[in-house]
Amino acid sequence: MTASTDHAVGLTALRRLTWWTVIGCLLAVVVILGVDLSAVPAQAARGLVFVVLLLVCAVAGGLFAVPVLGTPVPPAGLIVVAGAGAAGILLGAHVIGVGGFPWALPLAALIAAVLAGSGSRRWMVLPVGGLLAFGIVLAGSRSIGPAALRAALTDAGITVLCAAALYAQVWMCEVAERIERARRAERSAAVTGERQRFAAELHDIQGHHLQVIALKSELAERLAQTDPARALAEMRDVQALARQALGDTRELVQGYRAVSLETEIANAARVLDAAGIRSSIAPADGLPGLPPAMENLLGLVVRECTTNVLRHSAARRCEISLTARDGGVALRFANDAPLDARAGPDGGLAGLRERIAAVGGHLQATRTADRFTVDAAVPETLAR
Repeated sequence: MTASTDHAVGLTALRRLTWWTVIGCLLAVVVILGVDLSAVPAQAARGLVFVVLLLVCAVAGGLFAVPVLGTPVPPAGLIVVAGAGAAGILLGAHVIGVGGFPWALPLAALIAAVLAGSGSRRWMVLPVGGLLAFGIVLAGSRSIGPAALRAALTDAGITVLCAAALYAQVWMCEVAERIERARRAERSAAVTGERQRFAAELHDIQGHHLQVIALKSELAERLAQTDPARALAEMRDVQALARQALGDTRELVQGYRAVSLETEIANAARVLDAAGIRSSIAPADGLPGLPPAMENLLGLVVRECTTNVLRHSAARRCEISLTARDGGVALRFANDAPLDARAGPDGGLAGLRERIAAVGGHLQATRTADRFTVDAAVPETLAR
């Protein structure tokens, strides 16, 4: 499982957890008030309150499903009816003298659902909901006094706190999804940057050659009738330029052109960070004074190891270290998760192992249960 797949699975699990947490809270509201309905004097009134309670919780669930499951927003009329029902439950409880904090829970659930399903961060819904609960309790009180004010403040505070706590579940899920979208955008930008870098290098190689080839071909065409010998010389130049362009292109594609080790390490850190993989580099500034041939080989090792981690590993951390050793340089690239067994440690590394062995160095890949390490060493003789 790659890092991006692991992130997607984690987001799916978080979304499911958020949804079932919300449903559990709404069911808890139904159960809590269902027990307290025995305080309502008339049986018909108890049935009506229970039906209204179910309607409020159903509409709240529909609003919560908008950001969590991506469902359409319930009709506005139904939301208004549910809001009136939640306010009516709280008002009726205080009118008949059975008021208490449980009777504010339906209104709190609906306020949190409106905030979650609004599609924007309308935080003013919370204080407005608190003021609404405060006014409803005062309107339902038999007399305005210290006791009524305390009850109103208590119910208003409970309404705001419960609504904020319930909405926080959905808000955390949305934040995680926004972070993942930003990570994907950064990863895509990193890949695009690499493609642009390759395209620019290819343009530098081919642009001049092709331009000269085109000009010399046109000149040879004009000289073919008047000066065949010169035309033949121009066409030989065209052949030489074409072979040179082909060789340069092969060197670019196969990685034979000079690769800056510092650039490759910086690119690796940027791409790994974009994929959510922490990286550490020691020393941070690399080793100064390395010959180009040595930088070339070690830079290719860094590039290949980075590609393997992104494609075939679920790593969370990578370590890149350079060490001067007996006039040569040793490179270690380690990550905290082994490569997918189906990918194997060979492929690009096998080709690099042969190239490094040809100059007297060595490359070794070590796989353990929780770590994959590549050690490459390039000798001093390569600098000569």
